[in-house]
Amino acid sequence: MNMQPWHYIVLVGAVVLVWSNLLARGRGANKTKSEGSSDAGLQQMELALEQFMENMEQSQRDLTGLVLSSKEQEKEEARRREERIAELEERCTRLQREMELQAASVAAASAAGGPAGQRPAAPAAAASQPAEAPQEGLAESAASAQAPASKSGIRQRFKMLFDLHEQGLSVEQIAKRLGMNKGEVLLIQQLAKQEGARHEAS
Repeated sequence: MNMQPWHYIVLVGAVVLVWSNLLARGRGANKTKSEGSSDAGLQQMELALEQFMENMEQSQRDLTGLVLSSKEQEKEEARRREERIAELEERCTRLQREMELQAASVAAASAAGGPAGQRPAAPAAAASQPAEAPQEGLAESAASAQAPASKSGIRQRFKMLFDLHEQGLSVEQIAKRLGMNKGEVLLIQQLAKQEGARHEAS
């Protein structure tokens, strides 16, 4: 069969058209693959970001819980300290009242014994003997009144504290050794000084 020149032109055009379609399909497939890989990368980034945000929120919740727990512990410790201080103040007030009562009883006994000692002697021996007997009884009562005062004093109640003080330990060391506060130790020492001054005055 003899082919005319225009037949060659048509054949070349058909080949070019088929080749163009094949190239277009290949490019479309590559584009779809690249778009799919881009979408997968975005999804991974979103998942990683969500996980990071969840971790941050959990850390914030843990930190908030820790702060609240610390505040509760501080409140509890403050409440215990206040109760301890109130108890110590009550004990010191009670001790001070007891000391005042003891000092008053000793002063009353001394005042009662003074006039008896200054009473003039009777001319008869029979009259002088009854006068001496009450005087001895008053002296014994005064001694018996002073004995409980010394035994029930602060130094006897807190003997270990004053023993440690005499050994040369500081207030902080004494408080740590006895499980007390420094304020308690200082207050007890101050009350003991007041007690000693009252005994010296009486």
